[in-house]
Amino acid sequence: MKSNKLKTIISVSMVLVMSLTSLIGCSNSNKDSGTKSESILDSVVSVETALTNAKLEGERADVKGTELSTMVSFTPAPAGHGNPLVNGGPDWSTEPIIYDYLCDYSSQPEKTFKPSLLESYNFENKILTLKLKEDLKWSDGSAITADDLMTTIFIDMTVNNIAYYAESVTKVDDLTVEIKYIKDSALLLDYILKTALKYPASEYGEFAKGYQKEFENSREVDENGNYKFTEQGDLNVAEVTTKINNYLPDILSIKCSGAYVPKVITSAETIFEQNPYYRIPLYIEKIRGIRPTSTESTALAITNGDYDAEGMGLSPDLAQKVAENNSDTIRQMVVPEFSSLGFTMNTQKYPTNDVNVRKAISYIIDTAQIAPVSEPGMVKGDEYALGLPPSIRDKYLDKDFLNTLENYDVNLEKAAEYLEAAGWTKKGNSWVDADGQSPEIIVAGVGEYPAYVVMGEAAANMMKDFGLNAVFTPKEAAAYNDYATSGEGHMVIDGFATVTSTQHPHEAYNGVWWYGKRGMNLEFPEQGKLVWNNEETGEAFNYTDKLTALFDASTDEEITNITEEFAQFYNDNVWFIPVTEKYYVYRIHDPKLSMSESPTGEQLSDFYWSGTTSAILGKMLRGEEIYYIK
Repeated sequence: MKSNKLKTIISVSMVLVMSLTSLIGCSNSNKDSGTKSESILDSVVSVETALTNAKLEGERADVKGTELSTMVSFTPAPAGHGNPLVNGGPDWSTEPIIYDYLCDYSSQPEKTFKPSLLESYNFENKILTLKLKEDLKWSDGSAITADDLMTTIFIDMTVNNIAYYAESVTKVDDLTVEIKYIKDSALLLDYILKTALKYPASEYGEFAKGYQKEFENSREVDENGNYKFTEQGDLNVAEVTTKINNYLPDILSIKCSGAYVPKVITSAETIFEQNPYYRIPLYIEKIRGIRPTSTESTALAITNGDYDAEGMGLSPDLAQKVAENNSDTIRQMVVPEFSSLGFTMNTQKYPTNDVNVRKAISYIIDTAQIAPVSEPGMVKGDEYALGLPPSIRDKYLDKDFLNTLENYDVNLEKAAEYLEAAGWTKKGNSWVDADGQSPEIIVAGVGEYPAYVVMGEAAANMMKDFGLNAVFTPKEAAAYNDYATSGEGHMVIDGFATVTSTQHPHEAYNGVWWYGKRGMNLEFPEQGKLVWNNEETGEAFNYTDKLTALFDASTDEEITNITEEFAQFYNDNVWFIPVTEKYYVYRIHDPKLSMSESPTGEQLSDFYWSGTTSAILGKMLRGEEIYYIK
């Protein structure tokens, strides 16, 4: 190893350790001394840079030989495959690169659907007509037709909600599909128009026909006037799902509808090459997706200049150093993600299966200290644990209502009261349960993501400082979902309370179908509605009916009324302890890389600059907004 590289590794490691230990060393009783999110962010993005806009003036460079290096999360062989429905297949990070969408979407600065694969869409009298552009092709040169659209719609029927709200789905001609809905909820378009075309009929058609059969023959109208599957229909849908989940094609052989296709995959990176049949010109020859493998390797890669552009989380100290050391070339944008990050609480494993223990933990963790130092751009999450990021919470819930809820800002006296209510006592420096034991509380996070490490280590240390037997265990990103769904951990760092797609409370609470089966480890019925007891009141909470009512709500007042019911339920039960709402710093390292126009150092409200890093990249590729200059 060369001497200068060794010095870099040591320097990076020291910055990471110093950032972490400076946080952990803070007592959670000193909440007034916590660093403000704004000052941390300002110290990073206020670094004066020579380049002040993401878009560059100058002649576009020749495409040949250009390669964009960025972060892409993926599962390498042997677990990796090409079915996006199954863990190990293309996910949020890869999909925007290899798939195209019916429309590109943003809520910034106002809700906009920009047709991509669609030539047009029209929603009138509860009928949505989708017309594809002519001459669209898959990456193997075969035509994209209405059959492919029908296949995708039916495979995604519980995601796009046609299973519950559509009377029929009809192929009109080779390019046109018509969906007849039973209502005209404002959210219907949000879920269907952002669909990615991922399932070619040639490979997935038989599975889609299985779903279509149940859609057409095994549904009935419920008491709310919406559709639901019959008992046998549920079983039949589950059988089709089992079959499709067993289809695991080689990712290098799949058909892609998007701008690029994966060509080479190693444990460290994926090389994406241009789709030769893509509908518009592409100005970058290849994309090199670097897989994050550890906090240190990510920091080292950024420090060494391995990335052309990325939005990876760094410690505040390291982020500031990266900006200062590269002020002649770097550009930094502050991007809203409308997501939350916190701890999903295992409701089935002792001791977090006790709501009093969960509440005690929520009072121990000082989120005001953790949030700003976990990653530049992170701001303090919702202190009421009601399942929404603060920016969306405050849009629908007023202060008078919030004041009726329990506020879980750090309060060690309250934490002690709740542990005592659970039958625990303090012996020496440790808390023990009714059996005199100090049960282990496992906190888990992705080891490659610095924010997860900081958050997990800090929370575990705060709990240990209070007298609980807590331990943080980092997990590889590729194996994280399996661990999260295993039920082994007590507190899994995850992104519940996220509204990245719609900025609507329904999206956050509908996320229980995913996060509830991960860290929360909730018990889901095999059939029928989701009904859970409120552990605080003992009353049944019909989650399915409330979710339907929230979807159907047509005015802000109606949305607020139903959101209040969800907020009270989550506040009572503490299934999720929010730590942050995420804004992140997107860094452009290559001074020749031009992206969509955006001033540096400002929090953005822009069509292209919102959502995840991969969503940004995908929208700009499809909008011809990204290229190198000479």
